Amino acid sequence: MKKTFPFLTILLISGVLSSCSDKFTETFTANVPQYMNLDDWRAMEIAPENPRDLSDPGKIYIYQNYLFIVERGVGVHILNNANPSSPQNLAFLKIAGGVDLSVSNNMLYVDSYYDLLAFDISDPINPKLQCRIIDAFDFDNWTLIKGYESDLPFERIDREKGIVIGWSQKEISRDAPGYEPMEFENWGVGIETGGILQTTANFMGGSGIGGSMAQFTITGNYLYVLRPSSITSFSLNGDACPQQSSITQVGWNAETIFPYNNHLFLGTSSGMMIFNLNNPSAPEYVSAISHLTACDPVAVQGNRAYVTIRTGTGCQGFLNQLLVVDITDYSNPVMRAEYNLTNPHGLGIDGNTLFVCDGSDGLKVFDATDDMTITDHLISHYTEINTFDVIPYNNVLIMSAKEGIYQYDYSDPQNIVELSVIPAY
Repeated sequence: MKKTFPFLTILLISGVLSSCSDKFTETFTANVPQYMNLDDWRAMEIAPENPRDLSDPGKIYIYQNYLFIVERGVGVHILNNANPSSPQNLAFLKIAGGVDLSVSNNMLYVDSYYDLLAFDISDPINPKLQCRIIDAFDFDNWTLIKGYESDLPFERIDREKGIVIGWSQKEISRDAPGYEPMEFENWGVGIETGGILQTTANFMGGSGIGGSMAQFTITGNYLYVLRPSSITSFSLNGDACPQQSSITQVGWNAETIFPYNNHLFLGTSSGMMIFNLNNPSAPEYVSAISHLTACDPVAVQGNRAYVTIRTGTGCQGFLNQLLVVDITDYSNPVMRAEYNLTNPHGLGIDGNTLFVCDGSDGLKVFDATDDMTITDHLISHYTEINTFDVIPYNNVLIMSAKEGIYQYDYSDPQNIVELSVIPAY
């Protein structure tokens, strides 16, 4: 995606311009990438390290008794969560450019910039790299790499120079035609990538639980990786290395993927899309329902899809809402209700209890029995936490927030009890 910056300082060096075709120079400060050679990066050893504190938690994933937490762009924390009241930090797996993950049959799949990595986690304390698929997909999350300033434009990434390992701010002067300002890359600064809750349906089949803002998901024997314009399908046929089976085009600005009932539900910046998995190697488009431009995670249960849309620097919308969609007929989804919220992010549903992370307004727990009166039935409201996403499973709620990872016992939704907090420093 490109974005123009008309406010850039323009220095006219050719005197008084006589026409729009004259040349001028624009001078501005921009985020300039710092590179590492691709071969050097791929030659780096990937091995588990001693546990470390959380700093910038992102995606969260549950597999058996283990909790995996992505440190955005840095690596994966591995914890024993058999006792949610006292999670044990076991190891840290340093993976440059890691954003998302999924687990199935003791295999951990993680992205690393352009590559897909597969680890044997039979011993979770000592994951072993089994396979690297080079150039498995595009990478457009460069703003996960720290060091940029969000109010400045980004110099275009030159992949031939390698991967981006940092940013510096420099003044740049360039010639440009006419009065038109130059264009720069915009990788969605401000789009949060934390998130959990995809489905419990796969959990008993050897896979784990992912997230409402995830871009990786496993259902059956396939791993599906979402990128802004496509779904890449990988066959998990028992070999250490997944085999790419297809790339399905989905338009543009796809953000999240959620598997349910042999279908994939995509959250996009303009609406929710539904694909069937009748042929699991090649998802097939079924239908879509549109909303105004905004960030869009999805959670599904029964014949209802729950969607949150929000504003943000990268989301470009102006609405902050919870949407309820009737999906009784997958080919014809129907909007049932819309509710205004503060800045909703991830969400999860368990029975009639709906959990919504409302950004800086904290965690909100609703009774969702009646589609038409959900916000009239607020059960609990946890404030002073900047929340991202939740996963409700087996009466334990895991919440991802700027301040860390929170776990709650919601066996009695009217009396939710905090079990533990893993702080982020």
